[in-house]
Amino acid sequence: MLRPVGAAVALALLAAAGVAGSNLWVGHRTNGRVYSSVAAVPSRSVAIVPGARVLDGQPFVHLRGRLETALMLYQGGRVRKILVSGNDTTTSPETSVMSAWLRERGVDAGDILVDSGGARTRDTMDRAADVYDIRDAVICTQDVNTSRSLFLAGEAGIDAIAVGAPSTLSRSGRYMRTEAIKTAVAFFESFFHARPAALAMAQASGPAMAPR
Repeated sequence: MLRPVGAAVALALLAAAGVAGSNLWVGHRTNGRVYSSVAAVPSRSVAIVPGARVLDGQPFVHLRGRLETALMLYQGGRVRKILVSGNDTTTSPETSVMSAWLRERGVDAGDILVDSGGARTRDTMDRAADVYDIRDAVICTQDVNTSRSLFLAGEAGIDAIAVGAPSTLSRSGRYMRTEAIKTAVAFFESFFHARPAALAMAQASGPAMAPR
């Protein structure tokens, strides 16, 4: 009985150390690249908006915060284009809702890049680099998600900074534990999982993946 329990405890401690260590490393790698004010953001070519929940055809609170940040960057001349990336299905029409929201607020349709293949943040950043040839960007996401997003953008070869949209997510222990695990997964995937051939996948998927 004692040996299995000891082994389980050792594995749990090892897993906890792996999560904590990887999060510290990611935070260190992305330190100094997060801005809390749109006015202080240096100019970049594109704002990247990762997808999030939509409800009744409208962006839910967190996605709306991301879009509002991107809109302010665009209106202030900090970026020339906005890439919206996420799902686009009947039950989760993220990119359709995001692009419509931006157009309704005066963003030229030609300045909106729509990527319906960004099911995960890793996919969003890989495809931004490989499909849309983005080399520098401002990532618009919640404050607690900036480090992971910046790390994945860097791994994709994008010189990225981020604006952290204010949120109350840090008050949720459950959410923060999930984010820590996602960050650890992003860290270890970068070493043990090769980046997908995003460009080849996009070409095979047809024109739905093209900028519009």
